[in-house]
Amino acid sequence: MVTIITWSPDEGLREGHAPGDLPALLERTDRVVWVDLSSGSKDEIAILTGVFRFHPLAIEDCLNRRHSPKVDDFKDYLFILSHGVHPESSVREFKTRPLSLFVGRSYIVTFHRDKSRSVEYAMESARRNPRVMAEGPDSVLHAILDYQVDQYLPVLEVFEKKIEDVEGRVFTAPTEEVLTDVLAFKKALMRLRRIAGHQRDILMRLVRREFPMIDEKAIYGLRDVSDHLVRITDLADTYRDVVAGALEAHLSIVSNRTNEIMRVLTVIATLFIPLTFVVGVYGMNFDHMPELHWRYGYLAVWVLMLGVAGGMYWYFRRRGIFGGR
Repeated sequence: MVTIITWSPDEGLREGHAPGDLPALLERTDRVVWVDLSSGSKDEIAILTGVFRFHPLAIEDCLNRRHSPKVDDFKDYLFILSHGVHPESSVREFKTRPLSLFVGRSYIVTFHRDKSRSVEYAMESARRNPRVMAEGPDSVLHAILDYQVDQYLPVLEVFEKKIEDVEGRVFTAPTEEVLTDVLAFKKALMRLRRIAGHQRDILMRLVRREFPMIDEKAIYGLRDVSDHLVRITDLADTYRDVVAGALEAHLSIVSNRTNEIMRVLTVIATLFIPLTFVVGVYGMNFDHMPELHWRYGYLAVWVLMLGVAGGMYWYFRRRGIFGGR
């Protein structure tokens, strides 16, 4: 679907333009044109290639869903690829939706295959307050990126709650399910940190006045968005360290429990070694063994075995092998 919104000093905010009107709309330099392409159809791609004549590499990045956030300067326009939080994103699987933006001196083009909440929000803001469009394409860019970045914060709040929960479970019930959750959280946080880090780099380049089409007024708003991304990346780093600590604690607890079990089994096996020796000696088929025909031989062997086992148990207790003296 192609949506075209324009603003000009004499006409104000207008909608309902047809794609065929774009060449005429773009002729006026005092008119701000916003073109939203939301399906990725051949007709929409034809607008990118035929009307705006964007660079093939930029169009290729639009169509590729796996690209990381980036910004490229093509002199007459900026190409920005950003990622918004997917509505189905969770702490077990952090998902994003790519959004491509072309920012020129008098136009902005947004391209996305899936529904974009940030674009919808910016459009509603422009309808309520035409000043969003009147201040130029970089003002629309700020409105989109600001809303997009704000959607990261609720995800981080959910991460915080879930991590606190899993930390408690690590020490109370370190099961395989807890380990699975910890590993899933770690993977999701790594992806969130990577995406947010690239987004932050984009904003930092925009606010450093590298690009002439970004006005001074827009830089102040984009700097605020950049500060939010710095906070998001810092929180992601903190949560990732916490999850790594929880993973180490889980592995340590499981290892300690395994060692405890092995220690008990080793003690039991050690207790039975001398008893097995005694039984083996008296189980030999020799006729001339003095104790074989002794009236109290059987009882004496039992006393010997119990004495040896008791002595070894006392020794192990003295050495603290059973957890104390």
